[in-house]
Amino acid sequence: MSVTPEWILVDSITTVEVHVDRAINALVTQSHLADSMFGQALLGKLGEDMSNSWPARFDWLGEGFGVRIKGEKFAQDFDTVIECRNGIIHGSGNLTKRQRSNFAKFTELRRRLFSVLDVTTHGTRLILSDDSARRSLAVSRDFVYGFDRALRHQLSTDF
Repeated sequence: MSVTPEWILVDSITTVEVHVDRAINALVTQSHLADSMFGQALLGKLGEDMSNSWPARFDWLGEGFGVRIKGEKFAQDFDTVIECRNGIIHGSGNLTKRQRSNFAKFTELRRRLFSVLDVTTHGTRLILSDDSARRSLAVSRDFVYGFDRALRHQLSTDF
């Protein structure tokens, strides 16, 4: 029994999500926000929003902790992996309605899927190869490396 490229890609993102969410939790702990009643109430209301989606993670990291990675090449490439995962999970192997709603963005996404992940499309159907799986692992690894480097840099200047 072999593992499909789709599930390797999905699993690589899940692993990165856990890593980033643990880092966000550590940043919250280091901020001592939870040391006050107000901070506890704030975290109770907003805490889940920090890891609700990748855009939310990027926003909280940048605005809340000064870890600005949105726009970096490693983050852009990882965003392509996220978009592919969204098609696999939310589109049942097809690009989703949201991904298809703007023709220019749809065309650009198809180009990025091919150049970053070697994913082709037949209509809206995503076609992954064994190389797509290897590339998704490499992109995920590069993201973790870039994220950790940005995090260390911010921690050395702020904490």
